Amino acid sequence: MTASTARRGALALLLAGLVLFLLGSIELARAATQTVTISDFAFSPATVTIAAGDTITWTNTDPVVHTATSTTGAFDSGDIAQGDSFSFTFTTPGTYDYFCTPHPTMTGQIVVQAAAPAATAGPSPAGGPLPNVAMPREWPANTLILIGMLLVGGAGLFVIARRPRG
Repeated sequence: MTASTARRGALALLLAGLVLFLLGSIELARAATQTVTISDFAFSPATVTIAAGDTITWTNTDPVVHTATSTTGAFDSGDIAQGDSFSFTFTTPGTYDYFCTPHPTMTGQIVVQAAAPAATAGPSPAGGPLPNVAMPREWPANTLILIGMLLVGGAGLFVIARRPRG
């Protein structure tokens, strides 16, 4: 194998790795994080609507300890001191009521909606629905990032191994 062919192969591995790394990063960026501030013995906003897969972060700005505790046991922050935060990712659609354990009159609600489904096709020429042939959800972002990093590292090692020694 000539040096130029080896370089082209390493460059192709490098580019493939970078593309996978970027795709994984974009997938991670799709999930949103919403913030609930704990201030003046209240959750603000008191109700938050998110999509499945999104994260809520509660931040306590009060000088006393608070909690964000689900009424059904789905999540419990434990004590959140002033300036501290607690995050929870909601993966299952539904309505999650919560309260502050030391101050039970402090209540809030998280409404988790199902993730938006893939676009559906219109009716077929015969009038019936077209079958759903959409690709399943992309590989998990972490997998894409890992494969991308492995390809980039492999390309780098290949170039180093093929470099003439002198």
